[in-house]
Amino acid sequence: MKIISMINYRQFRLTVTSLMLVIIATFTASIPLTIFQTDKMPEVKAAFTTLPLMPVSHLYPPPVTTAKSVFIVDVNTGIVLYAKNPTEKLQPASLTKIMTAIVAMDYYNEDSVLNVTNGAQAEGSTADLRANDQLLANDMLYALLIPSGNDAAVALAENYPGGYYAFVAKMNQKARQLGLLNTHFTNVSGVEGPNHYTSAYDITEIALNALQRNIFKNIVATKKITLKSLKGHVYPLESTNILLGQPGILGVKTGWTPLAGECLVTYADKYDHPIISSVLGSDDRFGETEKLLDWVYTNYSWL
Repeated sequence: MKIISMINYRQFRLTVTSLMLVIIATFTASIPLTIFQTDKMPEVKAAFTTLPLMPVSHLYPPPVTTAKSVFIVDVNTGIVLYAKNPTEKLQPASLTKIMTAIVAMDYYNEDSVLNVTNGAQAEGSTADLRANDQLLANDMLYALLIPSGNDAAVALAENYPGGYYAFVAKMNQKARQLGLLNTHFTNVSGVEGPNHYTSAYDITEIALNALQRNIFKNIVATKKITLKSLKGHVYPLESTNILLGQPGILGVKTGWTPLAGECLVTYADKYDHPIISSVLGSDDRFGETEKLLDWVYTNYSWL
């Protein structure tokens, strides 16, 4: 669906008919209690051009999860489907790379030539990029998002005007532009640090922004691909997201560090009802995400 305008749910609610207000009131009464057990939560922006179908709960209890924080939203309406500590500040691990990708997409052209320098020395999850190699910016995004390449994250930042820390500053500026209250970055890859954090709500907003770009949507939906650099080096890449390939699972990003635990942001679309699920601090990000998605599509009907 082509996005023409961005309006939040509260603004939309003022324009619907009396009948729709009744439906919304019924839905609101059926939202799991956990949603209201948090501090004041910002509204999720919805993107649509025509009157969307509204999710209505059947009051089935949500699954029990080990995740410290969960946030699930209906993409078409911005209605919150489930929330557990959605504004708690937590380590995002490699979910950070969603914002890294946004800043890179904002600045680089797809065919911009990027050099690999210090990125080749990156530790942790990498795409095994070679020192002094050159890749197109579009290919560097594949290396960033599919195998969760820390080396690609550093390369994207080091080729930015002003270098690495200017890139990080831009990430924080973008977070402020999106109105995010519980996000701050100190690096581009998700390295643990006391001032490097986000929340399930905030990372959902970041993912929604990234998914407005077809480049990002195509990359995070890719399970395997082989890249060839401008110097002829070949890089076979495989996604860290083992849910890709299952019906309706379209991305987005994995993350893990010892302090962050298992993290996963998922874009799912079953029965033409797209949702975003964000799970932070889990002991089983893939299994719990599967349970949550099954619960959403069983518990809700779109009327």
